[in-house]
Amino acid sequence: MPGVFLFMKESMTDTIAAISTAEGQGGVGIIRISGPRALAVGLRLFQTREEIRERYFHFGIIAASDGKTIDRGFLVYMKGPRSYTGEDIVELHCHGGPLILRKVLTEALSAGATAAHPGEFTKRAFLAGKLDLSQAEAVIDIVRAQTELSLSSAFCRLEGSLSRKVRSIKAPLVEMLARIEAELDFSEEEIDAIHTEAIAGALSAASSGIERMLETFEEGRAIREGVRVLILGRPNAGKSSLLNVLLEEERAIVTDVPGTTRDVIEEAVSIRGIAVRLMDTAGLRETRDEVEAIGVRRAKEKAAVAGLILYIIDLTGPFEEDLAFLDELGDRKIIIVANKKDLPQADIRASKEAFAAWPLAAISALNEEGIDELKDFIFSQVAGHHKADFTAPPGELVASVRHRDCLVKSQAAIGRALDALSEGLPMELLATDIREAIDALGEITGETTTDDILEIIFSTFCIGK
Repeated sequence: MPGVFLFMKESMTDTIAAISTAEGQGGVGIIRISGPRALAVGLRLFQTREEIRERYFHFGIIAASDGKTIDRGFLVYMKGPRSYTGEDIVELHCHGGPLILRKVLTEALSAGATAAHPGEFTKRAFLAGKLDLSQAEAVIDIVRAQTELSLSSAFCRLEGSLSRKVRSIKAPLVEMLARIEAELDFSEEEIDAIHTEAIAGALSAASSGIERMLETFEEGRAIREGVRVLILGRPNAGKSSLLNVLLEEERAIVTDVPGTTRDVIEEAVSIRGIAVRLMDTAGLRETRDEVEAIGVRRAKEKAAVAGLILYIIDLTGPFEEDLAFLDELGDRKIIIVANKKDLPQADIRASKEAFAAWPLAAISALNEEGIDELKDFIFSQVAGHHKADFTAPPGELVASVRHRDCLVKSQAAIGRALDALSEGLPMELLATDIREAIDALGEITGETTTDDILEIIFSTFCIGK
C-alpha cells in the first residue's frame, strides 16, 4: 500500500490539537493533543506541582503564554503506543464554556500544535494499526447513532464483527491464490496440482458468502442512517392524528376542519430501532386557498425524497380520489394506512380490494388500534424483512454504500474467475481475477485503500474525533 504509507509519513510527524467535546456550554470541555510533542505542548499551558505520570489525572492551572490563568482543570497524559492514536496524547479537561475552550486551543496552537482536520485523530489510529478502516468508520456511526439498535450495530462493528466476517470470506481466497501462484512459479517442481473442482468450490463459497452479506444492506443502511417517512392523504383522513400517536405527544393540531395542516411538520421518532423522520403534510385536494395550495405542493415535493410513504385513507370511503393521487406517486415505496376502523361504516374488505396493489394496514388512530402492527409493517418495508427475523447479527450488517460497492466489485471478480475456470482459460487470468476479488474485500478493512478514499472517509468526521 504505497499510497497509505506515504500518507502516514507525511501526516504523522506533526502534533495536532482540537476541541474534542461538542459545541455549546457544558460542565466539562476537553482539548485533545496528539503527536510527538503532545506532552511538551500540554506543559506549556499547564501548571502543577505534581510529577506528571502516565494515565493519571493531574490538577492544576491552565494558563496563557503571558501567565494569566485561563481556568483550573486537569491534564491526562497517555504515552504512545498505548493510546487511541498510537501516539503520545495529552488531554486538557477544563470547564465546558465555548470561550474557555477556544482560548485553551489557541494557546495550544501557539505552543506548537497544528489544528486537527476532521477525523484526524481516528485517521491516525487507523494508520497506526489501532483499528482497521471499517472499525474507524464505526466510530463516527457511534457518535451519530440515534437509536439503541443503531448504536449496538455500530459498536459491534467497532469491536470488529464486520471485519471478521470479511476476513472469513477473504482468507480462503488468499490461500487459493497462494497455491495457484506457487503452481505457476514452480510448475517444474513437485507441487500438487490444484483440482479445478476445488478452485470452483472455494470461489462459489466466497460468492455465496458475499451474497449473504449483500442481502443485509437494505436493513443495515436503514438502521445506520434512518429513513424519512412521509404521511400523505386527503384532508381529515387522520394524518395528524397518526403523527401524534406515533410520536406519543400532541405535536400536530387535530380538528374536524379540512385543511388545518398547511405546512410540512417534521419530527424524529424511533420505530423498532430505526430512526424515522416523520413528515406530516397538508391534505391532498384541489383548493383555491393560496396558502393551502402551497402546502399541497410541498407535500407532493416531499414525496420525491421520502424513503417510505404512509398513505392514509378513510375507511368510510370513497376511494376514487385516493387512487388518483396514488397514481401520481408512481412506483414509490408505499404503505396504505386504512384509518377509522373503529367506525361502524368502515369497510376494510372494500379497501383491500381497491388498494390491492399496495401493502395495507388497518388502524384506528383515535383509539390507537393497530399501531403496534403498523410499526412492525414500517420496519419490514424499510428493512426488507420482519423485525423478528434479522438476516445477520447487527454488527455484521452491511450498512455503508462503500462497503456494498466493495462487495459487489469482489463478487464480480469472482464471477469472472469462475467463467475463466469453466472456459479453461490460462491460470494467470484466473489468478488476476482472484487477486482483484481479494483487493476489493481489502478495501473494506483498509488493507488496499488509497489516500483519496481515506480523505473522503475521514472528512465526514467531526473535528476532534
